[in-house]
Amino acid sequence: MTSTTHRSLQTSILGALLLIGAALLHACSGDPTDEPGSTTSGTSDPAQLVFLFQRQRDPSQTRESADAAAAFLSERLGIPVRAVVPGDYAASVQALVSEQADVAYVSALPFLLARRDAGARILVAEVRADAEGELRTDYDSVWVTREDSDLHTFEDVAQRVASLRVAFTSRTSTSGYVMANLRLVREGILRPKQDPSGIFRAVAYAGGYTQALHEVLARRADLCAVSFYTVEGPTADVYTTPEERAQLRILARTPGVPTHLVCVRGGISEDLGQRITDALLALSDERPELLANVYGATQFRTVDENSHVSAAIEAMEALGLPVDDFVR
Repeated sequence: MTSTTHRSLQTSILGALLLIGAALLHACSGDPTDEPGSTTSGTSDPAQLVFLFQRQRDPSQTRESADAAAAFLSERLGIPVRAVVPGDYAASVQALVSEQADVAYVSALPFLLARRDAGARILVAEVRADAEGELRTDYDSVWVTREDSDLHTFEDVAQRVASLRVAFTSRTSTSGYVMANLRLVREGILRPKQDPSGIFRAVAYAGGYTQALHEVLARRADLCAVSFYTVEGPTADVYTTPEERAQLRILARTPGVPTHLVCVRGGISEDLGQRITDALLALSDERPELLANVYGATQFRTVDENSHVSAAIEAMEALGLPVDDFVR
């Protein structure tokens, strides 16, 4: 990662963190005792939980479903649960690190950063149906272009790389950046540790799956990297319309991306962590439409933490970008 990119990322994270802090202060201003990080007497657990939900296609829909999920969890746990929808995954990581948030719904790479810096641990992971209907805790990263594009293979990409504009989801997206770059390395287009902006005509970080796809639809990008479920399968409507998908085509897919997960920061007791896990599994069983509305997931499942994120770690190592060096 170049020093310029590094400074840009730090600035982005700081700005996002300040926005989250302002949102949390505003949300809690109605009761001076109802603050993030406040604890129950005699314990290290918070008196209320701040739960981060990443925004998706429609922020208002994400907010509505997140609030409903928070209300369900609050009732099951017997403590207030407040939903916050940050701007990106980097903000979620920093909120966990600074203890402005307690629980977060994130992808594998942000979790690894949160585990490193905030002692986070996985409670549950998504189960998703693939395009054939098989339920999995991993999925495909896909490169997408327009239906009318003359790009059909990665050989075409390699031949025209200097003239192509690319949109990644974000620098902390497992499917929309890490696995996508792994595919470029495997195809011989990118070298390990090489910044993609050094080979493509232009590189953009759209901030979300739908935004990245819209860069292609608007012809501001020739290719974008996203998760498969944004353009195919039973949950594609969460991210794109049928009319939009008719204008898009998958160029290539890379399997093995860990599904999104729910984690808690360090400092949350094992007892409370288990109670949150039980409440999340109950949410999965009793209100599955909330998972579908927010992220398009089918259900939650407990997983082995190290096994679940192993593919993301291997991809980072192959790229020469170990998680310890990815964000400082």
